[in-house]
Amino acid sequence: MLLNTSQLKELYNRYDKKNSSLISIPFSAISDEPLKFYKWYAALFQIELNVKAFADVDSKQIIIYKGTKMKYYATILIPYENREAYIDAVNEINQVVSSNGCTVLFVCNIPYNLVSYLSIEAEQNEGQLIENIIKKYDLRKEPSLGLHELFMEFCNRKFNMANIPPSCSKEDITQMFSDAYFFCSKSDLTKKGYNFNTHIRRKKVFISYCHANKELVYEITEALEYSGIDLWIDKKDISVGSHLLESILAGIEESDFAILFLSHATLSSNYGQLELKTIMSALTNKKKGWYIVKIDDVDVNNIMPSLGDYKYYDLSNGNKTELIKDIINAINAQN
Repeated sequence: MLLNTSQLKELYNRYDKKNSSLISIPFSAISDEPLKFYKWYAALFQIELNVKAFADVDSKQIIIYKGTKMKYYATILIPYENREAYIDAVNEINQVVSSNGCTVLFVCNIPYNLVSYLSIEAEQNEGQLIENIIKKYDLRKEPSLGLHELFMEFCNRKFNMANIPPSCSKEDITQMFSDAYFFCSKSDLTKKGYNFNTHIRRKKVFISYCHANKELVYEITEALEYSGIDLWIDKKDISVGSHLLESILAGIEESDFAILFLSHATLSSNYGQLELKTIMSALTNKKKGWYIVKIDDVDVNNIMPSLGDYKYYDLSNGNKTELIKDIINAINAQN
């Protein structure tokens, strides 16, 4: 037999916490009927007492939301993947909140929308202490979300909810976190061998050339780009008005490898030689690899002494297809 209105009010008053917005009534305090009947009880609370009620089968409680009356309230974002790092902060906050207030964890375990929040309601004199903890741990507040909004999402099954009791220990909170989150945290995955410190990306290749040779160089670099190589080349990467050498040094800084196209045009250009010396100095200091392409029969030692000591590809005695393959192999061989 279902409880009557007076019995519902008696239960409500027994578990009510003065100004707190939430009331949690255990199923066991109502009856020992099958779980499906508690949805009816939740509906009765709503109809008879004009409150929002939800029968949470997971926690075996009827959760009642009666509206915010506390003087202090805040919602804090808890990053899903790093939630263990926030347990100390949650524990400290919960120790401040009296039995009249509430500390509630909301967790969304829907794939591609993994997020969690801690919603707090407390007495006014507790608010400043909580703000100090928020500042201490550099927590991020979410002013657009409150207990009401999150509770409604909980009723719509978007969030799981864990109401943290005032007497809860840090160990209990840790267990509640473990139960509330369905998917592994970053620390769990790290223990299993996943490495989040690596970042796989295409190697970026710096191109140095004399503009007198641009048609040939562009033909080769377009083939390299078609092969999936990311290039830094001044025809597209130096903006109008940029200081050329500064931009070149910045390009070398963000590149992993360099290709140097040399020719008689390089030898006859004072600026081209200055640029090449700057590039070689930067590459040596940054310990980055390079590949030299001799476009014509120029003596590379005349461009820069000892440059001929390095291996280079002589395009005057080779062909562009072989050159492109050799460059790709050289780039891929770099660590």
